[in-house]
Amino acid sequence: MKLTGLLAFFLTVILFSGPLTSQTFADVISPKQQMKLDFTAEQIVCSEGLVKIIKASSGNASCVKPVTAEKLSQMGWAKKLTEQKIGEIKTKKVTKGEPAGTIKKIFTVKQLTPSKTAATSSSISGYAYIFDACAKAKVIRAPEIFVTSDSETKQVKLGSMIQPNSCYISSVIIKAADPESISAILLNQGGISEKISSLETQIADLKSQIKTAKQSLPKTDEIPNPETINNIISLKKELNDLQDQLRRYLLVLYVPPNVKVSEIDFPKSITGQPLTGMNTNLISVTESVVKPVSSNPDLMRFNVVFEACSGADSIRVPLITISSDSDSVDIKLIDRIIPESCQVGIGKINAVDPQSIMTKISENSSVSLQISSLEKQVDELQIQLGEKRSSLRLLVSKQLDSSGEEAAVQLALDISDLRKELLETRAKLYGLMLGL
Repeated sequence: MKLTGLLAFFLTVILFSGPLTSQTFADVISPKQQMKLDFTAEQIVCSEGLVKIIKASSGNASCVKPVTAEKLSQMGWAKKLTEQKIGEIKTKKVTKGEPAGTIKKIFTVKQLTPSKTAATSSSISGYAYIFDACAKAKVIRAPEIFVTSDSETKQVKLGSMIQPNSCYISSVIIKAADPESISAILLNQGGISEKISSLETQIADLKSQIKTAKQSLPKTDEIPNPETINNIISLKKELNDLQDQLRRYLLVLYVPPNVKVSEIDFPKSITGQPLTGMNTNLISVTESVVKPVSSNPDLMRFNVVFEACSGADSIRVPLITISSDSDSVDIKLIDRIIPESCQVGIGKINAVDPQSIMTKISENSSVSLQISSLEKQVDELQIQLGEKRSSLRLLVSKQLDSSGEEAAVQLALDISDLRKELLETRAKLYGLMLGL
């Protein structure tokens, strides 16, 4: 056998030995799917329990078990592991993952009409498996359930998070010959939820720091302290990076199981007219201590402080264009602007004449309307899903006759459709925020 053939054989043994089935770890979509979203290797998010490695020959990312990561690095297939990665592998080796909650069966109801996907065997029927998904001491962001029977397996991601020490009623339609063979387990171990909570805490802390720093800016024509300007700009860059990281986590978390990202119609950011009722004004323009790299000796770099104000409607993603005689940049403010209020923004721009510097509402600001529309859809779908779940809870609390069983099955079908639509809408929302 040739050397390349041996290498391929050993890689196959390493990558696929042991129970690395799709249901072993929950939460996020595969690296291959993420790459179709134009995520870089550094941006790829791995499911809990897996480690990200970078293939030496191509630079592509893979998510593998900790012991596999070490072997592939030693063989030269993956890039050399950093000290941080080695520490991550050691931690994951000794950490025994346990489900972040439990699944409690409530009721199993046979479909009175044949399932559209039913097998040809008359002994196999469709069943509505109704259950409570219960969280332990920590929140579960996107609960994922693995359901099995003697005839089928299904992986289901619920539409909403489960709060600590609480339960969430839901259901799944699954085929079985014997309904007693149907069982379910919760796949989530809580690591992804903890990472998201950590990012949210860091973002809230940075917003607080920026707010405090902005309060020290002069309210008059007094020249602001350059160190304060540079500190705010540095904090904003860190904030934007963390916000994008959080959105990537949420995007890959909410893609429904067994749905390819290529099948999701992600909305595109459109260029349109600036939002009505929004206006912006310059507060100050001061020369920066940093000089631009340019062949033009007259070109200078300026710190620009401005104010953006909303009208009767809130502005979801405030975008301001700073322009000059030499440059134009879009500045995304850190948070939404509530109705009839203002937010101070800071940016840098190159110019020959500082008098040419001006601010205006970006023509790309119409993305705010798209985001607001998707957020509204998410809220409406959550309400509809909540109503169906409440009806299901009320129904199964009673002794069911044939009509009650039929109603329970229909509610299970409705819940399935709504949660898939809710998950896809959430994925579209975060995709738009990332500018996919």
